[in-house]
Amino acid sequence: MKKNNLVDNVKYPIYARPLTLAEKLATTLKLLPIKCNICGSLSVISITTDNFRENCICRRCHSFNRQRQIAFVLCNGITNGSIGTLNEFVNKVGLSVYNTEAGGVLHNYLSQMNDYVCSEYFGDQYKGGEFVDGKMHQDLMFLSFENARFDVVISTDVFEHVADPYIAHKEVHRVLRMGGRHIFTVPFYQTDFLDEKRASLDNEGKLVFHKEPLYHVDPLRSDGVLVFNIFSIEMLGKLAHLGFRTNMYHLYNPINGILGPNGVVFEAIKER
Repeated sequence: MKKNNLVDNVKYPIYARPLTLAEKLATTLKLLPIKCNICGSLSVISITTDNFRENCICRRCHSFNRQRQIAFVLCNGITNGSIGTLNEFVNKVGLSVYNTEAGGVLHNYLSQMNDYVCSEYFGDQYKGGEFVDGKMHQDLMFLSFENARFDVVISTDVFEHVADPYIAHKEVHRVLRMGGRHIFTVPFYQTDFLDEKRASLDNEGKLVFHKEPLYHVDPLRSDGVLVFNIFSIEMLGKLAHLGFRTNMYHLYNPINGILGPNGVVFEAIKER
C-alpha cells in the first residue's frame, strides 16, 4: 500500500520540482517537436538556455514559452477549449482586445482582429492616446480609454515595471466590460506570500529604492526598464478587492511547448 504523502497534496506554495522526462530530453537535444498553439503548426522548438520561461523558440512563428502560455489561457479560457490555437482564435472570435505591447508574436497575430488596440509606454511627457513613431502611448495608471471598452486585456511581464501596479489594475478593471478578463504574466514568487517592493515613487515623484535596483531587458530602452515589484499570492487578494476573480494557472504542456516549473499565468475576470 502506497504511503500517503501530504506533500503530494500541497498546491501552494509551488515548490521546485526536478526536470520531467520531456524537459531532460529537450535540454539534452536542444530541441523538441511540438504542436505550436500560436501558429498551429507541427514545429520544433529550439532551446538555448535552461530558462524555459523565456526560451523554447518555435521555428515557425518564433514564439517563446511565455507567449504560448498566454495563448493557452486566452484560447481555452474564452472558448472552453473549442479553439486551440491563436491563429484560429483571431479569425473566429469577435472580441475587443487591448494589448499593452505593440510588438512581438502575440501582437502580430492579435493585430489581425477587427477590434484590436495596442500601446507602449514612452514616458510621462506624452498624453495617453498620443502616437509616437506610429505607436500609441498609454500609461497603465492613467489609461485614456472609456469605461467598459474591452473584452480582453493582455499584458506579458509589464506590471512589475509600473510604479503602483494596483492603480494600473484598477484602470484595467475600469476599461474592461463586465465578465471581461485580464490575462497576464508577471514575475511571481511561487513560495512567498507577500509582494516584494523593490522601488517606489515618493510624494514628489522621486525614485526611492528599497532593494538593489533590478532592470529587465527592454527593446525600447538600451539601459533596460526598472522593476518596481515582484509579486506573490498577496496579489490575488488585492485584485479581489478591486472586483476581480482571479484564476492562477500553473501550466505544463510539452505538446504545446510549455515547459518548466514556473509556467504561471493569471486570468483576472471582472465580476463587479
